[in-house]
Amino acid sequence: MKNEKKIIGIGIFLFVFVILVISSSYAYWRFQKSQLNANVISSKCFDLTFDETRGSDITLLKTYPISEEEGQKTSPYIAKLVNKCDNDLTYHFNLEILSATTLKEEFVKVQFQNELKFLNLFSSTDIYVKGAKKAYELENGVIGAHETKEFQLRLWLDQNAPAEEAMSKVFDSKVSVVASYQDYRGKYTEDILNGADPVLADGLVPVTIAEDGTVNKANLEMEWYRYQNKRWANAVILVDENTSYQNGEVIPESNIESYFVWIPRYRYQILDDGFYTELSQNSVSRASEIAIVFENRDVKISSGKRKGEWLTHPAFTSFDVNGMWVGKFETSYGDGSYEDSQKNEIAPEKVQIKPNVASWRGINVANAFQTSYQYQRNLDSHMMKNTEWGAVAYLSHSKYGIQDSVRLNNTFITGVAALKEPTCGYTGNNEECNKYSNTFLESLSAHYNTSTGYLASTTGNITGIYDMSGGAWEYVMGVMADKNGRPMSGRSSQVHSGFSGSLGCPTCDSDTSGITEITNGIDFPESKYYDLYGYNENTLVYNRRLLGDATGELGGFMKNEWNRYISSWYQDHAEFLKHWYPFFFRSGLISYGTGAGIFFFSATSGLGNSGGSYRIVLAY
Repeated sequence: MKNEKKIIGIGIFLFVFVILVISSSYAYWRFQKSQLNANVISSKCFDLTFDETRGSDITLLKTYPISEEEGQKTSPYIAKLVNKCDNDLTYHFNLEILSATTLKEEFVKVQFQNELKFLNLFSSTDIYVKGAKKAYELENGVIGAHETKEFQLRLWLDQNAPAEEAMSKVFDSKVSVVASYQDYRGKYTEDILNGADPVLADGLVPVTIAEDGTVNKANLEMEWYRYQNKRWANAVILVDENTSYQNGEVIPESNIESYFVWIPRYRYQILDDGFYTELSQNSVSRASEIAIVFENRDVKISSGKRKGEWLTHPAFTSFDVNGMWVGKFETSYGDGSYEDSQKNEIAPEKVQIKPNVASWRGINVANAFQTSYQYQRNLDSHMMKNTEWGAVAYLSHSKYGIQDSVRLNNTFITGVAALKEPTCGYTGNNEECNKYSNTFLESLSAHYNTSTGYLASTTGNITGIYDMSGGAWEYVMGVMADKNGRPMSGRSSQVHSGFSGSLGCPTCDSDTSGITEITNGIDFPESKYYDLYGYNENTLVYNRRLLGDATGELGGFMKNEWNRYISSWYQDHAEFLKHWYPFFFRSGLISYGTGAGIFFFSATSGLGNSGGSYRIVLAY
């Protein structure tokens, strides 16, 4: 998918029953804007108008297959694309066939602009519409700066279609217009990224962030990131997207809804096979630099499986993208007040991702996913997967990141760092050992825009990602499969994620209902939005890891003096999924001391918890 792409869909449904043909059409914009008689889709760079006042309904005038002459007399569906950019706009006008279609495409006659032929003779192309089984490209081209292009489309059932094709058949399709504007002339890129430079889309404003936290609109023709120097690219979503800023102009915090950080696509050298089925009792630290080479999506995928081999990180291949924008902080609710931070509901309109506000806690995994998914559909927003967490963790421990333990956030306030690194894991009875964890004291904490606060970032400076060690623990979309290979819902009918699925311990939690499966929950999404792990009832079977997820590859798992399972990477807690707890959570809690960290992983039921939050990713 091209940079800064917009996908617009128009639904066309043609139902053919014996000699009765019924047609209807509607305009559907992916961003769910309201439809009027003249449906106008707008962005800051282009407009797309579907003119429903000029005979736009695709109507089959006869109750039987018709000739070319008759078909060309039907009223066309008209779309108008207006390029407001100062640069050329490329477009692809596609017709996508949905799964309900039973009518053969070789009998559907298409007139698009001046071209007339059967649908199956158009070139096949990529599918963009959910539920489509095939897509045809009707036209592609370039619209010059400030120019307008009009499209006309007619469809009909060809007169030579056999009788069986005119009886009890369905033709179900949608039109997708894919538009992207060309790269800026003189646009800044960084050689070491090898073409995996930040991909911006409408609604994402590129920014630079000064050491004191001041946010300025970035000039895309000048250096605004440099991964070679551990300075990662940042962008923001505005509260008022109609407000525009000049290059270098300060963007006030009051108009920033969310911060995101770009993780470029890369391949890495596998550091460990991860085939651990029990504790190893190896206490030697294995933390080391992770070798990374950036690459773009046009490069052949590296598919290594063993230590020392190279693997294109699966976080990028699952979405086939050049990189992903990751929430810079844990997600917050509403105005971010501490008193209003715990809500177990689906509320994408309440999302904000900012520093110095309370993390959104108390939400179960299903509601967190739905909130993330609905947040910015045009940017393919979703709740962070376990492998996506791993992609950030590995980049942070490469030469392009902090390459050290990320400092604990010892509060539930985003972007905060403990003044000192905890010296031990939480014991519950040692005040000196624990005072830099499990506290809200301002005197023991530093904010994100201070020299100490930078240590809680993945880069060791203000351009990185925060709250990945301590703070609230973070649910991720990594779930264990049941014995039938389906993702599980949770522990019991009282303690589960909110997703439909089987339960690992139906008799737990004083549950006498006999329920073994949640059937009235939220359905799991498309498989690319979650990582699925093999079933086991032993939390120490680490060989179920997925390469790249920063679990089994860490190696050297053992039990420490506080009877907790840890890895050889900074003594971070390391406990895999089991039937009672089928969902991963990462980072650890404010009270976990040395056990918390970016390489922390453990298991949970997925139930909303006062210590659990989540993070949003954009991958388009």
